[in-house]
Amino acid sequence: MKKIQLILFVLFTGFLISQENIDEDFLMSLPSEIRNDFIKEMGENAQVEDQVFNAPNTAIRTLGANLQQIKIDLRNIEEELESKQASDVKEISRFGMNFFNTYQSTFSPINEPNVSPDYVVDFGDTINIQLIGSTTETLSEIVRADGAVLIPDVGRVVVAGLPIERVDNLIRSKVSERLLGTDAFTTLAHIREINVLVVGSVNNPGIYRLNGASNPLSVLNAAGGISDGGSFRNISHKRAGKVLRTIDLYEILIKGNLAFGFSMRSGDSIVVNPKGKEVSISGGISNPAIYELLNTEGLSDLINLAGNLIPGASNLIKVERATNDNSKEVYTLQYVDGGNFALENGDDIKVSSYSPFSNPIHTVELTGEVFNPGIYTVTEGETLSQLIKKAGGYKPNAYEYGGVLLRESAKRVEKTINERIYKDMIKFIATSADAKEIVSGGSNTLPLILSEFKNAVPVGRVTAEFDLDKLQQEKTLDTVLHDKDKIHIPAFSQEIFVLGEVLTPGARLYQEDLSAGDYIEKSGGLGLYGDKERVVVITPNGDSFLWTGGAFRLSRSKFDLIPGSVIYVPREIGKLSGLNYASAVAPIFSSLALSLASLNSISD
Repeated sequence: MKKIQLILFVLFTGFLISQENIDEDFLMSLPSEIRNDFIKEMGENAQVEDQVFNAPNTAIRTLGANLQQIKIDLRNIEEELESKQASDVKEISRFGMNFFNTYQSTFSPINEPNVSPDYVVDFGDTINIQLIGSTTETLSEIVRADGAVLIPDVGRVVVAGLPIERVDNLIRSKVSERLLGTDAFTTLAHIREINVLVVGSVNNPGIYRLNGASNPLSVLNAAGGISDGGSFRNISHKRAGKVLRTIDLYEILIKGNLAFGFSMRSGDSIVVNPKGKEVSISGGISNPAIYELLNTEGLSDLINLAGNLIPGASNLIKVERATNDNSKEVYTLQYVDGGNFALENGDDIKVSSYSPFSNPIHTVELTGEVFNPGIYTVTEGETLSQLIKKAGGYKPNAYEYGGVLLRESAKRVEKTINERIYKDMIKFIATSADAKEIVSGGSNTLPLILSEFKNAVPVGRVTAEFDLDKLQQEKTLDTVLHDKDKIHIPAFSQEIFVLGEVLTPGARLYQEDLSAGDYIEKSGGLGLYGDKERVVVITPNGDSFLWTGGAFRLSRSKFDLIPGSVIYVPREIGKLSGLNYASAVAPIFSSLALSLASLNSISD
């Protein structure tokens, strides 16, 4: 019944099985999934020919139109995404400039007595002194040039330079000493006016008449704020030609420290010096902007000024620096390792951050002989050696040379290769003029080979260097990690694994003086279909070598076996007359299959 169904299906697809091509017995000997692939291949060939010769124009025209529309749609999507990304990018500006743009004149101190208790009294201020008791009256006294007020029956009291709160206590004490039974209460009635010279890198330099409660922000606001070339961190407060202090506005703008602890007098000057070193920082930072740095400040200081890293930001930081030849230098470093990295004027710092679209979270699984195995989050550019250090390093019994790195992209490549080889083998057999000769005499072996290709499981092993000392010396050998990488560090193995077409495959104790042939003999020798001319050796690090020549005892000077190596004897297919193509690709498949066998052996 199955034979009848098979014949009917083949007739339906328009392909007739000829006795000079593939016979029914061979097809029926194949597993059902492989047999279906053969029939599909033959049917597709017939359908392609029918389309080419009978209706080429309509099909091709329709396909071309669809492809063109897809290209247009994709381009529209790309332009939309580019536009959205451009609109989402925030242009950073110099830190502090917006403050003076929005700073309201009404914020400036006004002449009213409602000042804070720490207001410093000085020449020109007017204070009210209310006497209550044996003497009752209210006095209004102006602080004289000598810094004192004159109270009748009490005398001269020096108040200049004292906070209003201390002035109240001082006058109360003097009054109680001289006027028995009288108490005194002091308030500020009128704030003095002062003339302050504002020069340097401000928008409107000049002399400004302000009240005595003015602070540097008030003075600078009156002068229109700091200009583009002015410093926020190097502002001189001068009196009588001498610099009394240097004002750092970041103390106000970042830390909110408005308690200056000093007063301003008429004749004082505020000098805004030229700005110093400036660097920009953006990305995963709380307040991206252009910041002015002091000579002693580095990367860590900058990050603190910018409000530290935001949640979800990585420790990966890139520093871009312009050079004298108009090129650019890029420094990539981990923030935890970078310390207070020295910055130069004009540096552009970018902090990597995770986002669901542009910066997805990447994870790597680390197992085996490390002190802290597990799943780790990795940043863009993070390397294998950095991950090993993050995991606490290797345990004493770790076999670094046998480290295994599995990668999804490599797995996809292997899968594609296997599928292509399998399909080409079927096409070769199905369409060859010598198909009957090819399958004759080898019908038991060929289905097994086809099944191996059909069911091959890609591994995706990538050869990598795991020696940390070597990676420290040669940075170029340090593998950059990818998302979903799997890394296994095996324990040291004293075994050689013999697999494939030998009588007793398995592990054999490593002996330095034994060759591949010796291990094959210890495994019972070749099996019925063992191919002695294509013995493959894969080392613990994933490198493979094809040994040819038909001799087991090969030159050990070139191919020394080391502990953990795998010797693989593939199945002989060269006896199948006419199957030259399949014979040529057999070593490729053997190597791919061996990767899985080796991994399983080492990991167990």
